[in-house]
Amino acid sequence: MADSETTIAYFTVVEDQRTGWTGGLLLLNSGGRPLEFQCTLPVRPSRAHEILFGPTLRDHLIGEIIGPLLVKKCRTPIGLLCVDQPEALVISQSVSFPIGIVVEAAELEEGPITDDTLIGSGEVTLAGSRLRVPMEQVEAVAAMAKRLVDLPDAIEPFDRIREAIKEAQSQIARAQKPVIVPSAEAA
Repeated sequence: MADSETTIAYFTVVEDQRTGWTGGLLLLNSGGRPLEFQCTLPVRPSRAHEILFGPTLRDHLIGEIIGPLLVKKCRTPIGLLCVDQPEALVISQSVSFPIGIVVEAAELEEGPITDDTLIGSGEVTLAGSRLRVPMEQVEAVAAMAKRLVDLPDAIEPFDRIREAIKEAQSQIARAQKPVIVPSAEAA
């Protein structure tokens, strides 16, 4: 089993108009090799959910439903959780390990991240990228980042998650055999 002090998890959610919201969590060792991968089945909110949650639906799905579910399913202890969506930072309220947003990955996904979005956070360098974490966790995360010197990239794991989700969805689609309904003439 991996030492949680040297494990780093990445979490993101992919929204697809056709399939819904699918979350993925990839846990890596200090060198960037995968230890564990978890993903959800697509979540499709009902029209009633869309109406009732309104503009907070995205926050709810990413930070309160999909993220906590994947963290709970993870069997390997997590040392640090990196996210690329600000809505995922709320997961920190229910876990004991630090959570940070990889600024460059978030900006690729979400557009410019302002300091207003990350009030009360400090910056740590992780594998050449900026990681914003709560001020009270800056020292602990900086010490952890020093142990993660072999991590080749802090942004690329999010791409792996998106590709793995895409592959899982295509496998599900291939496994579903088309239903052939006999025509009335064949009866």
